[in-house]
Amino acid sequence: MTLNIKFAAKTDVGRKRKLNEDSFCVAEDIGLFLVADGMGGHSAGEIASSTAVDVVKTSLSQWLKKGPPNSEVFARAIRLANKAVFEMAEKGAGMKGMGTTIAGILACDNSFTAANVGDSRIYRIRNGIEQLSADHSVVGMQLSMGLITKEEAKRSAYKNVITRAVGTAGAVEVDTKDEGIIKNDMILICSDGLSSLVEDNDILDTVNRSGDSLDKACDELIGLANFNGGDDNITVVLVKFL
Repeated sequence: MTLNIKFAAKTDVGRKRKLNEDSFCVAEDIGLFLVADGMGGHSAGEIASSTAVDVVKTSLSQWLKKGPPNSEVFARAIRLANKAVFEMAEKGAGMKGMGTTIAGILACDNSFTAANVGDSRIYRIRNGIEQLSADHSVVGMQLSMGLITKEEAKRSAYKNVITRAVGTAGAVEVDTKDEGIIKNDMILICSDGLSSLVEDNDILDTVNRSGDSLDKACDELIGLANFNGGDDNITVVLVKFL
């Protein structure tokens, strides 16, 4: 499969954490781009996120030899990752309760499927910036029900409480969305280390200002999140369709 794309990815520990528990995947050969934000004691979050990313990538690499990419095959790979992380957490010492968010796209020709679990985000930058993923968090739920405003959401004590994750239960519901591609569309996938500290419009301005250099855009976005406090790991994956 040949996709006409450019991409860049960067991850940073941030300014407050000792360990980076984020993982990402850029697999151009199968059109897969992922970000996972792990949680759990000690290094368990890192194990959860890297395991989830590896399982999704490995299973899709096999399955896509047999048939075309679609939302069902993407969701199935994430559900398999959920099973793998959950079983590791049940057996491994110090891993109980570990889990991870996951967000990403699986692209093919003129379309892609977006999939996510948790509060890592997928944005499309076209004329403006649009969030394609729904946050599976207490605050995300309150926002969608109109119980709080966006301003209140930023200050909420429940800001980091997610309602759905990969690996914390035996089964997981995966949100998927199929989208068409227009030339020069950009997809930005990030952990909440970026989205909770940098406003959507500032993300858009930074990407636009970086012009054709996606590496520069990733660096600038991470720099901005760190400037605004850097209180979590920050991971950014940028994909541009040419």
